[in-house]
Amino acid sequence: MIGAVLIGSGILPEERAREFRSLTDISIATGMKVIKEPTLEDNTFIYALNDVAQRGIDIAQSDARVKQILDESKAKEAAVTIAAVQPIVMTDRQTGQLLHSSAGQVIITANWQMVEGALYSEPKNPTEIANKRVESHQQIWNILVDVDKGQVSQIAQQANRVITDTARSNVVRADVNMFVPKALLIDAGSEIRWSNPSNLPHNVVGTFNQTTASDASNANSIIPENSTNGNNNKTNLQTAGVITLDSGFIEPNASWQYRFNKEGIFNYLCTIHAEEGMRGTVIVTPAASS
Repeated sequence: MIGAVLIGSGILPEERAREFRSLTDISIATGMKVIKEPTLEDNTFIYALNDVAQRGIDIAQSDARVKQILDESKAKEAAVTIAAVQPIVMTDRQTGQLLHSSAGQVIITANWQMVEGALYSEPKNPTEIANKRVESHQQIWNILVDVDKGQVSQIAQQANRVITDTARSNVVRADVNMFVPKALLIDAGSEIRWSNPSNLPHNVVGTFNQTTASDASNANSIIPENSTNGNNNKTNLQTAGVITLDSGFIEPNASWQYRFNKEGIFNYLCTIHAEEGMRGTVIVTPAASS
């Protein structure tokens, strides 16, 4: 009798599963939640895909092993990216209930570069490093966390990736998940070209803050809305003192260029490979008087 009542009411899991339609009954919460912007003093970028994933960052950062990873990365003056990419949070459209697993994933990426064997710690003018040997290093750690128990369950370190190139004046190489060089210091009126010699598409997306470098280091978000994370629309949107730049997809063996006519700072990333720490900076100083 009880079974008949349950079946008639449609509350058995089997009854619900029979009518379940993933595309209409479930929606996935998407959108990057920026937790910390990179600055000239602390080149660390932290973001999460949702609020539950953000809990994974708090858990990871309290772990002694993760603290050591971050300390050693900062000692190399690396650009550090901390990305919480799991769990995915879904909403049941019938009940409004949030659904997610306890398995969280945090990816930590450290990128650092050497020019002629010396640490490239401060942005330089392209003419200073042109025709010099540049080594770009990338180290990635995958950290699995239990967001319900509040503990790190596993840390896996990937092999160090190294890309060697010869720097070219006013050219940034968009290679396998790294921009080479990662930072440049240029005069207003200079043009920078991003070339893609890899076999993957990339893009250049960010905000150019037309202000002094010291002010811009704490300025608006590095990630503008409606970027080319899923399309190939090139956009240049401008508000007071801030220009949103979006190259669109830069396909293999293609390039994209932009002329910076005013002083300021351009923090940018490849939205396709953001979790691998693919980002860079262009600092624009006043043009030298003739």
